[in-house]
Amino acid sequence: MDYDPRNSMDDEALLSRVAWYYHHDGLTQQEIGQRLGLSRIRVSRLLEKGKRTGVIGITINSRYRGCLELENRLRETYGLRDAIVIPPLDAGPRDHTVHVNERLAQAAASYLMNFLVEGSLLAIGWGDTVTRTLDRLGYLLGHTGASVMTLTGGVSTYVHMVGGLNASLAQAHRLFMIPSPLVVASRATADSLRSEPAVRDVLGMATTANYALVGIGAMNETASFVRGGYVSTADMVRYRQGGAVGDLLGRFLDGDGRVLDLEIHDRIVGVDLPTLGRMPCVIGAAGGPQKSDAIRATLSGGYLDIVITDAPTATAILG
Repeated sequence: MDYDPRNSMDDEALLSRVAWYYHHDGLTQQEIGQRLGLSRIRVSRLLEKGKRTGVIGITINSRYRGCLELENRLRETYGLRDAIVIPPLDAGPRDHTVHVNERLAQAAASYLMNFLVEGSLLAIGWGDTVTRTLDRLGYLLGHTGASVMTLTGGVSTYVHMVGGLNASLAQAHRLFMIPSPLVVASRATADSLRSEPAVRDVLGMATTANYALVGIGAMNETASFVRGGYVSTADMVRYRQGGAVGDLLGRFLDGDGRVLDLEIHDRIVGVDLPTLGRMPCVIGAAGGPQKSDAIRATLSGGYLDIVITDAPTATAILG
């Protein structure tokens, strides 16, 4: 009598043997079926049953394994559409913040490359990570019908940010900047500028963008808001004492993501945070140990749909 494995093994033993041949020995389902006298469909169903019942578990022995777990926790904790967490990497002799920003920019650019097509509108905030992301998107933006528009004033800052994009996109009439400073002298001046058609039109267009990419500022002397000359180091100390943990588009947030009542907010020309939160898809890219409180506040405030950060920062955010 010929040997029939189906008669000599119970279901669990048969399932285990099928799983071993498939995941360990690398046999195809057809080869397993031939070896055990089973149809390929039967092998496929056994493998599916094994995963469903927990007999077969998949372990990812990769530096990305922890990142995937962090991504799931971020999505669940903050109700995000998506989360991208990059693995840690020692900075070595280079500045750690710059190194993190470079890697986050690559992750943000790779993510956007999957979605930006002809006719897409990309609204941008400002900061080092956003600038580096735009550098990596240069070819794509220059050779598709995608348009770029700013979320705030600050023409000189944005001209530096877009760099080589400026000529190609401007020539194609696909680069739209809010023609005003970011921070002006008074609330009356800000109100007047916002009512100007050229400013109002770009602000309105930005709110319809398919995607918005924003950076998140920390409360220290290296923050873009300080380096750009918009606030002084003394101002940052005063804001911190008042409960600020970070800024988003120049608006300073407390630990729960609420916008603080600060005089400077009345003098900013740009999309406000309630409007930002209603945009179709807002992506925040930021990382580094000094930004965990700021990113947590931004997430708590519900301003982001997608966050891109690094594993140590994600761990700190989740506590």
